[in-house]
Amino acid sequence: FFNRLIIIVLLKDLFYSKITMRIFFVHSIGKKKFGGGEKWLINAAKGLKDKGHYVYVGGRSGSKLIKAASNQGLETVELDILSDLSIYYVFKLAILIRKLKIEVFITKGRDLAIVGLASKISGNPLVIVRHGLQLRRSFRKHIFLLNHLADGIITNTKTIKEHYETKKWLPTDYTKVIYNGILLDNSSDQYNYSAIFPGKKIILSVGRLAAQKGFFHLIDAIALLKNKHNNLMFVILGEGKLHGRLQAYARKKNVSEMLHFGGFVENVIPYLKACEIFVLPSLYEGMPNAAMEAMSQGKPVVLTRVNGASELIPDSGKGLLIPPGDPQAIAKEVERLLKDNELCVKIGQEAKKHICDNFPVSSMISNIEAYLEEKLSVKIDKLKKKKEAFL
Repeated sequence: FFNRLIIIVLLKDLFYSKITMRIFFVHSIGKKKFGGGEKWLINAAKGLKDKGHYVYVGGRSGSKLIKAASNQGLETVELDILSDLSIYYVFKLAILIRKLKIEVFITKGRDLAIVGLASKISGNPLVIVRHGLQLRRSFRKHIFLLNHLADGIITNTKTIKEHYETKKWLPTDYTKVIYNGILLDNSSDQYNYSAIFPGKKIILSVGRLAAQKGFFHLIDAIALLKNKHNNLMFVILGEGKLHGRLQAYARKKNVSEMLHFGGFVENVIPYLKACEIFVLPSLYEGMPNAAMEAMSQGKPVVLTRVNGASELIPDSGKGLLIPPGDPQAIAKEVERLLKDNELCVKIGQEAKKHICDNFPVSSMISNIEAYLEEKLSVKIDKLKKKKEAFL
């Protein structure tokens, strides 16, 4: 493995554009979960493969992630990792490193201990952690693992990078900001909501049914709008453990007839095309993929001002930012857009142009590729110096 890395360095100047990396994405998300982080992984893996790199995706057998990877023609590896540390999977990954000649791992914090230890005992490939959200618990454990088992972090907002640097947890320039990229879809047909909800205007939201997404506050906002607008249907696309509680809360607030849970949808674009307004009431986020997709379809977005929201929507001409946990603010901005169709169209057009100009998936892939090549070169140099010191 070390000799292969040295050859890569020697050839880089002569055949830079032809250098390929062997990259393994490891992501032990639950079988039924598939959100923004998983979309990022699929887009990144597919994009790197299309650039000529050897790419593998590891995840739980039968999971939505593995199915999505297979659908994109990616090579998959079943890894039923159920805990933060498994000696069995440490050694299984160590064997795979040698068998597949892996040079780069891209993983998430939960899998870092297994991936990092496997790397240490089998060739020491580059280990990059992708953080779509800033750490909210187990800080000491994660910082220890990052400092000892990883080579860097990819995150999707400047606010997360600044948070880590302010805390002085990690070395300078350890964290790299690479914005999420959107794969523009103009070919999907618009979903026909009028067949199900005739005469209704659709207010759409997309996300896991989890506390993070703030859907209880959205239900409170629906209650505030109920007596003013009888032609609205709020639709939430997503699955999660709070489904039953959210339904019960909607009944308690007497808004069940105005709220439809559409379940998990792999391709949300047809549904985005069919809505009037997109609302994401999250209590915390990284760079919200669902909001980016809505903006790419020319829809006005009402988004809570959390983490990367201000980077995604730098001014009110491209979307409306509101405080988190504020049903009154949600209701106010939704009503404002409903009353002013010209404003809706203008914000939607500006949002689409902003996404197309600043967040194409091609830029994301190129930035990831350049970052991995740079970090791999640094790691090679360190290994070379260690070998020279040893000799």
